Amino acid sequence: METEETKQIKIALTKHSKSLIRHGVQEVTIGHITGGKGYDRCDYVEFDNNGNFYAYEIKVSVSDLNSNNKLSYCANKNYLVVNQAVYDWLFKINNNGQRKINHEFNSGGFGIILYRPDRVDKLQSVTRCSNRQLGLGERMELLEAIAKSACRDAGKLLIGN
Repeated sequence: METEETKQIKIALTKHSKSLIRHGVQEVTIGHITGGKGYDRCDYVEFDNNGNFYAYEIKVSVSDLNSNNKLSYCANKNYLVVNQAVYDWLFKINNNGQRKINHEFNSGGFGIILYRPDRVDKLQSVTRCSNRQLGLGERMELLEAIAKSACRDAGKLLIGN
């Protein structure tokens, strides 16, 4: 069940995507990109006019972050979007009063974005992500997954569930 906060983060991502002239869609089911069995489900995926893909995983609780739900690492740039509670767990304050990454969490190349509902620009980049090169097959699979999700959402708008 999706929380209200998760819905608000998706709205913020959609607005952010539009401001950058990117094209995004929610709840993208991606095939066998990672080489594993089954499928990945990413909370929000977008692409730009230069052919770059961006994937966003949303985590609004530490238990969700630590759950068996894996983080989809499927795009050129992959981000973890967190609220203040998860951010405080990820970046503990050390004895010098500085925030340091919690060693219990391996970010694995993900950039971290903090959701700030009280700000005009609700998404604040905290750490940069690595840039992953995608093969042609991976790019095509991502485009297909985005198209399917966009068609699903268009159908919901036109005829309901």
